[in-house]
Amino acid sequence: MRYSLTTFLLALLAASGPALAASSSWVSTEGGKLRLVALRASPDGIIRGFLEIVPDDGWHTYWKVPGSGGIPPQIMVKPGGNADLVATDFPPPRVFESGNLRDFGYDAGVRLPLTFRQPKLHESSTIAADIFVGLCAKICVPFQTSLSLRLDDGDTATPAETALVKAALASLPEGESTDFKITETQPAADGKSVNVSILLPPGSDAASAIVIASTADGEALAKPSLVSSSGQTAIFSLTGIGSQSLVLKGKTIDILVQAAGRAMETTVKIP
Repeated sequence: MRYSLTTFLLALLAASGPALAASSSWVSTEGGKLRLVALRASPDGIIRGFLEIVPDDGWHTYWKVPGSGGIPPQIMVKPGGNADLVATDFPPPRVFESGNLRDFGYDAGVRLPLTFRQPKLHESSTIAADIFVGLCAKICVPFQTSLSLRLDDGDTATPAETALVKAALASLPEGESTDFKITETQPAADGKSVNVSILLPPGSDAASAIVIASTADGEALAKPSLVSSSGQTAIFSLTGIGSQSLVLKGKTIDILVQAAGRAMETTVKIP
């Protein structure tokens, strides 16, 4: 019998005795619940953790770029707790399409990895954060709450706690590699569209690859169209949404590609 990573981690948690020591309480609202989890700081003052969002059945929350609409998760850590938030990362989202609308998010539980840094090493930290997320079904519910937890310098993480944080980090997209990368970008003469050549991983079907593109300031582009494919290389055309006259030439574009069970995220500067 095969078990999922989630099932294994839950079993490990049960066997390890106490619940997560560095976890906030769950906070529920219409459409879902969320909590904050973190491990004790490493010797260099880095704290790893995650924001866990669990939508109810039939609901979803949003990726860092929501798409046609929606609210991306926002995390504001209050100063003075000896824990500065330096990065919030996002696993690959699902794509929700309805007519001309194309949104990106999660309709199942998701853990957003968080990285904090201690200004004062080898001291306790209190993470107090104001959280703002959107949860949507037939209606959308903006939800704002405050979560907090304390990390004492003498705390020791259990293997299960460490495994949960590692699993959250492992869910993130990979960077470019020899068999999965952007190989070329060719803007049109008017600069309003660009062809992007992507080397897809072995076993990929270009027609079923998912490509999400956005500007560096979080503006989603239109659904990329497949221009051609040859072998493992596929060419997609990127444009702005609708009739907007967005000039892509010279812009920095974030691109996420999902293919053959893998996800790769990178940033390219359009020449």
